[in-house]
Amino acid sequence: MAGASEQGDGDSTVPLHLRFTKESEKKEAMEIDGGGSGSAETLGPGPGRGKKRPPSPRRDEDSPKSNGMDPDDNWSVSDSGSEEEEGDDNGNQGMYPPFTIDNFPRASYDSDEQDELLYANPRTMLHGPTPTRLFPAFKSGEHVFGSDYNLDDTSDLTASNAGDCLNGCQCYPMDLLQFIDAKIAGYELNRPGRAKIFGFLAARDTIKPLRNYVYNCGIDNCEAVSVKQKTGMARLPLISPTRVIEMSSRALIEFELHALTEDDTKGDDDTIIEGCTELYNMFESKSFIEHRRLYSERCALDIKYMVLINAVEARVEVKVLRLGAIDGGVNMRLLAKTSGFSEVIRLFRGAAPKPGDTMSFAIAVERRSGFDLYIEGFPRDNHTVGRKQVPYSWWKCGFTCSYHRTDEEVAELGVFASVSVKVTWKSYLKKTS
Repeated sequence: MAGASEQGDGDSTVPLHLRFTKESEKKEAMEIDGGGSGSAETLGPGPGRGKKRPPSPRRDEDSPKSNGMDPDDNWSVSDSGSEEEEGDDNGNQGMYPPFTIDNFPRASYDSDEQDELLYANPRTMLHGPTPTRLFPAFKSGEHVFGSDYNLDDTSDLTASNAGDCLNGCQCYPMDLLQFIDAKIAGYELNRPGRAKIFGFLAARDTIKPLRNYVYNCGIDNCEAVSVKQKTGMARLPLISPTRVIEMSSRALIEFELHALTEDDTKGDDDTIIEGCTELYNMFESKSFIEHRRLYSERCALDIKYMVLINAVEARVEVKVLRLGAIDGGVNMRLLAKTSGFSEVIRLFRGAAPKPGDTMSFAIAVERRSGFDLYIEGFPRDNHTVGRKQVPYSWWKCGFTCSYHRTDEEVAELGVFASVSVKVTWKSYLKKTS
């Protein structure tokens, strides 16, 4: 089902939770708490976590667009990179609050120190995401993962054409890794202010073990993010991988992150955390979600991800057809939910591309399921068109999985923009003769 909000305050066709009658309510809607859907059902260890539901059906050509949203269909996320309120996505409060800067565990790559965090110290399990062993970054020579993932080749992965199947479908579904969120935690700024986190976070799979970036920012193009004063936490603005990440049994992530304080270009620009680790899919029969933390001497890296069993790639291409004449320009936000999970995947937030420009995203989707795409348009610098106050405008559509089909829709975002949406389905595994 696709839908668009009406352009005006107090429209009776818009559900109460989408109507805005005060400026403070509008601001709250744009800066809601982070952590995706925040469902506690997705937090414990083991497979099968996450609230599953069928994806929204696609809108038929003759069906009217809905001006309302399912009240249970929550797309609330934070775009600020970090929330000022205390707490984290785990909901660890009360007896087991999150670690603070003062009591945050620190550890080198030494195996004994990592063992202490993983096995001997129960606090690391109670006060944060499940700890995972941190291995040193590959520099040169030999490495525990060197031969398996070709670590001496730091080339970027390029998108490849899966190709059509001849004489009947020859595609196999894949087990895929889908990143949801990544944060640094326990990082102490040398002085108050925001920090520019730059560097990279990439995955390597066994299809072609080259760097498939999900975060890649240089010092000159990184975004300043706020860091929680108490917990030292800040969200990394992830990007789409070049193609989906295969994880039939295991995959590698490697990373190198630096920080630069916003008010001092000569400040804390040395490495704050680097290394790698291997993520495992122990031949699970159901898709699941994991939330892991890698501890180091200065801070930790939190990653939240899905492993989707029997899945394919949805290649989503979003092309801007029209931009409205909005004072200050138009911002866009793109979000997705896949395979019935309630977690929100952040695809894009920023200034809308120019008409004719195309953005491309790779989303992992279970073979017998689908995904929902949510697109939002809103003013970049102010909330008025002429003298009239304008709320944001949204569009949502569900897409059902396939091997080869291409789906096309047009998202109308009221006075802000109209964009075309093209979804191409593919698998990178084929039957061999």
